[in-house]
Amino acid sequence: MPYRIVVTDHLPARLEGTFSPWAVEYGHSKVLLRGFLARDDERPPRVFDVLFQDVSRISLSDYYRDGLGLADAGPDALRAEGRRIGRAWSPGDRLFRLSAGHPYDYVVAGYVFWAEVLVPATAPSPLMQESPPPGAVEGGAIFRLRTPR
Repeated sequence: MPYRIVVTDHLPARLEGTFSPWAVEYGHSKVLLRGFLARDDERPPRVFDVLFQDVSRISLSDYYRDGLGLADAGPDALRAEGRRIGRAWSPGDRLFRLSAGHPYDYVVAGYVFWAEVLVPATAPSPLMQESPPPGAVEGGAIFRLRTPR
C-alpha cells in the first residue's frame, strides 16, 4: 500500500504517550522520538514515532512521560535562542518545542513527520527509511508539517 503524506499547516499537535529520544542519523540530520501508549488489555503498546529532519540543534530530556505538545515556537523564539547560544540558523529552520512546560526542550529542524507505526516496540522506525515497508504505518498516513521554504 502506498503511503499518503497528510500535510498540515498548523501546530500544536498533542501526542499522547511516553516519549523518549530513540534514534539519531547524522548523515541526513535526523532525530527520532518514539512514544508508547499503553492499552487497557494485554496487547503490546501502541507505538508513535516523531521524526525531525534537517536537524540543526537538539535540546532534549531523556523522556516525556506526559506526551508531547509539539509546537512551532515561531521566528522570534528561534532568533532569541540563536542569540542565547551564539548560533546563526539556516533558512527554513524552525524551533519545535516539545513541551509547553519545558521551553529549553526543543529541536531546530526543517521538517517534522509523525505517525503511529505498526512495528514491535524495539524495531527500527519505518519513518527513518526512504520507502517504509507496506503495512508499517497505521492507516497508511504519515503526517508532516507544511513549512515555508
